[in-house]
Amino acid sequence: MSFSYSQPITGVFPTTKDEVRFLMRDTTETTFSVSDEEIYYMLGSFNDNAYLAASQGALQISVSYAKEATISSKTVGDLSLSLSYMDTSAEYKHLAGHLRLGKIDNTLTAYFVESPAQFAIGQFDENRP
Repeated sequence: MSFSYSQPITGVFPTTKDEVRFLMRDTTETTFSVSDEEIYYMLGSFNDNAYLAASQGALQISVSYAKEATISSKTVGDLSLSLSYMDTSAEYKHLAGHLRLGKIDNTLTAYFVESPAQFAIGQFDENRP
């Protein structure tokens, strides 16, 4: 499994593989989840469509986290920490859905979860006679 990633220069990625890796948020060499070879395979499967390939890659990452669905916890004195990979799995699945639609939502947080809407159109409208 190999990894390579080049950041965009003046808004353009050097290769479609780099764009796919960026879209699926898998850009760190020490913690990458999808190999270059897998990205090239996905690009070939989706006629070089970066968004569809990234969507498939995000689903692949989601599945790998779902397999690690155990909850780890550690308590030392009054401090307690816990980690569940199911949340991370759900976040990548959510990202995959956005990518399949051919868009990237810049309102997604670092963990790819959207905040619920606080207000709705017409929420405070009154029906007056």
